Amino acid sequence: MNPANYKDLINSRGFKYHYYAVPAKPGQLTLLFVHGFPQSSRDWRLVAPFFEVKGFGVIVPDMLAYGGTDKPIDCQAFQYSLLTKDLIDILDAEDVKQAVAIGHDWGAAITARLSNFYPERFLAYAFMNVPYNRPNPEYKVENIMKHIKEVVGYEAYSYWFFFSEEGADKLVEDHLDAFINVMFSKDPQTMRHLFDNRAALKDAILRDYQGEAGEFMTKKERLHFIETFRKNGLAAPFCYYKIMTTNGRAADDAVIPPNRMFPPISCPLFFGAALRDPACVAELGKKTMRQDGLKNHNITIRDFDGDHWLMLYPELAASVRRELLSWIEGVVGPSVTKAQSAFLHLRTSSNQNPQSKDKNSHEGNALFACP
Repeated sequence: MNPANYKDLINSRGFKYHYYAVPAKPGQLTLLFVHGFPQSSRDWRLVAPFFEVKGFGVIVPDMLAYGGTDKPIDCQAFQYSLLTKDLIDILDAEDVKQAVAIGHDWGAAITARLSNFYPERFLAYAFMNVPYNRPNPEYKVENIMKHIKEVVGYEAYSYWFFFSEEGADKLVEDHLDAFINVMFSKDPQTMRHLFDNRAALKDAILRDYQGEAGEFMTKKERLHFIETFRKNGLAAPFCYYKIMTTNGRAADDAVIPPNRMFPPISCPLFFGAALRDPACVAELGKKTMRQDGLKNHNITIRDFDGDHWLMLYPELAASVRRELLSWIEGVVGPSVTKAQSAFLHLRTSSNQNPQSKDKNSHEGNALFACP
């Protein structure tokens, strides 16, 4: 990713966002890539440039708490209603009216809320590893843990509690090599065993766990990771977990009206299931994508023979590029063309029949995923 294409924006709530942006060629869509934990925009470096070369517009922000973006430690700053507005501010700055949102990890969760808070700004949504999860005003973290354990046999999100502990950020910063060895382990079963109970991950890091990291974690990448988080710290990134373990998102979800519980039915959805991800378990993700509220949606599900870090392994990143391109060209593009044709037809009918203007105008907007 060309460093010259990075920009800074002071957004509507006063935070500085650092982001990568290349405009779309005429007739092409703009793709918004949203990363998760513990990452930055550069984690899309094997995916985003591929689409840039093909003429797609590409926007890749460092999300709040990461990279060159501000790093508040007030967990309330990480409400989805605020994070999604931050992304809309970037789209506005780049004069992008509508985009395709593609998210991984917490970025997938934020992508889901883009469909709830700003459906009029997006044409389609892709979720990598983490499926679409509907707003839940009754959210209780212990209920989530219980459900996951019932489905997959263990508390796949048990590590949330360690990341939420007071002082966890400093502890991890003092043991970053061990943290890398665990979180980016070459053997997914390492993560599986260390996520099996709420004390295991902390114990492993305190013991300076020496397991082997994945091949993508070269000496250069390890050094970059260590230097980045020693400089920036983990207090802000851990806010993504603290707000969950304190049930802090329920009120934010409660403001979403019933007619926005799910993405607009006109918007195609993509789910990339990582078959060896011990945290975001593929079968649970696919089951979630088949929930009743999505049964009439146009959903594409693709399996990837990899773990949580699909975009970081060159071979897996190639598969991600291929499947996303196939979906965008084969499903999203035709969907947009169909909607545009229908909108033009309705507008023509409206002009010919003034009495139906308001009704048809509303229907035309619905085709563009407006609320």
